[in-house]
Amino acid sequence: MYLGISLTFDNWLSLLSVLFISIGGCFALYQWRSSIKTKRAEFINQILEKLRFDRELADTMYIVDYDQNWYSREFHGSNELEGAIDKLFSYLDYICYLKDTKNITKTEFNIFRYEIHRVCISISTQSYLWNLYHFSKKNKSACSFQYLINYGINSKLFPKDFKENITLHNKTLNW
Repeated sequence: MYLGISLTFDNWLSLLSVLFISIGGCFALYQWRSSIKTKRAEFINQILEKLRFDRELADTMYIVDYDQNWYSREFHGSNELEGAIDKLFSYLDYICYLKDTKNITKTEFNIFRYEIHRVCISISTQSYLWNLYHFSKKNKSACSFQYLINYGINSKLFPKDFKENITLHNKTLNW
């Protein structure tokens, strides 16, 4: 069956141009996606390097991981430990924020999961975060480590009544 379509030389050139542009577009898309993957890997590596090899963060992680009694009334305002703990928790909170906002994938988050879990299962961590949460709530402000707290609750590392139970831990801050 003849459809009566005859392509002129100009039509063939136009068709070839469209074909080459399509191939070029696919190649550009492939390169762009590869570039994004590489940038994501570099971003995750930067976070990992900082968390595991920054001397202050690594030393603080060791304290949280192995000294179960680092949080007490003397902790606030009287030593360098408070600043070091806050720095570590800020970093972990940021990682939980990235997970919560889907800026890192579940697979990427799993790289940091061990450290976050080790911090969250510490009784001193739970007591400190519980005190900060209730202090912030009393002062009608956002809690500094809200994403870390939410992760602890959602992962069942903190008691489910962490936010509601005002007798869960010893009250250390003035709230």
